[in-house]
Amino acid sequence: MTKAKIGAGNVAIVLDGEDVVLRPNLKAAQTISRQKGGIMAAVDAVGKFDFDTIAAVITLGLGVEGKEARDIPEKVYSTGMADLVAPVINYLSILANGGRPVSDDADGGDNENPQSR
Repeated sequence: MTKAKIGAGNVAIVLDGEDVVLRPNLKAAQTISRQKGGIMAAVDAVGKFDFDTIAAVITLGLGVEGKEARDIPEKVYSTGMADLVAPVINYLSILANGGRPVSDDADGGDNENPQSR
């Protein structure tokens, strides 16, 4: 089992005109899983444009608290959910994979299609 490389699972987004980075972490994974009934349930909710889920995931991914956290919903609204759904789902997939990006290649090989050999 390989550990995530520092920064490998980071997901860059533009939030209210500002470039920010969602960083995978255990607290985010546990909180999202507990609040939403699992990571997959959060993915489903984000895919359905659930505003509160998108805002919560972004808040946890940014690791902000207090006033910064309270400002996230307004920033999500200003950005528009359509621009956030894909990167937030990507972030959730990374959380579910222990903070590592999900590769197209499950066996860790060289991404060659085995059927093309």
